[in-house]
Amino acid sequence: MNARHPGTMRRHGLRAGAIVLTGLVLAAAATFGQTSVKPGFNLFSASQDVELGRQSAAQIERQVPILRDYEVASYVSRIGARLARVAPGARYPYQFKVANLSDINAFALPGGFIYVHRGLIERVRTEGELAGFMAHEISHVALRHQTNQVSKAYLAKAGVGILAHLFGGNNSQSSQVMETVGGLGLNSLFLRFSRKAEEEADVVGAQTMARAGYDPREMASFFETLRREAGRDPSKVELFFSDHPSPVNRAARIRQEATFIRAERRAPPAGDLRYVQSLLRRLPQAPSLSQVLRAQTQGD
Repeated sequence: MNARHPGTMRRHGLRAGAIVLTGLVLAAAATFGQTSVKPGFNLFSASQDVELGRQSAAQIERQVPILRDYEVASYVSRIGARLARVAPGARYPYQFKVANLSDINAFALPGGFIYVHRGLIERVRTEGELAGFMAHEISHVALRHQTNQVSKAYLAKAGVGILAHLFGGNNSQSSQVMETVGGLGLNSLFLRFSRKAEEEADVVGAQTMARAGYDPREMASFFETLRREAGRDPSKVELFFSDHPSPVNRAARIRQEATFIRAERRAPPAGDLRYVQSLLRRLPQAPSLSQVLRAQTQGD
């Protein structure tokens, strides 16, 4: 064994200590910083997301009634635009519409087509709660969860060996994928997500809310409201629970993320929620999605 000079040993010890300390600092930053979420594997480009969303939106709007009240739609669009400006990912041409449905729900199509159910607007207690639900749906778009799911479904059906062909300069990539996946039920792939994807949308949604000037804890408070609503009027939240995981642990995860987020200056309201809700109360009662679909089936 070679003997080392005490000074050399001290220098090595200091260097090792500095490395350990640096590691501890990085670990602390990772522990206490905002959670980093990146989009997953995808066969589509951002522009293809938009085209797929546009096609799907046209199909959905032939089935789902859209509320044509200008003041209500404008209010929702102002909240959406505020959130979309600070959302991560591609600069999609986000657009927001109100579905004239009584269910407490919302959904998003790839490329930024967001639909907020009238029942959700009627039930929220604050603009922040509505913004939280919308930020969650925007995050699904920003993280490209819809076309990520289509991409995975395509590979499962067509096989991994097809990748070399798809990435070999074939301009009909998206149409080939959609033709293969079409039989699986396209909109179900766009509207139903894994527990992991829902958690990612919760986390990124909370971060987006904060950047837009909303308190992300209001997203958590509304999930708790949904749990209570499930006991009082289960029909109102039946659709939400059919395509979202239970909110039991989601509120706690969002509150945890909120502690990592640097406080932003609170934005003024985008409008008067109480006035918008009063406008909705004057309208004929909205049907549920299941009633709409049942009527269409009977009419065929």
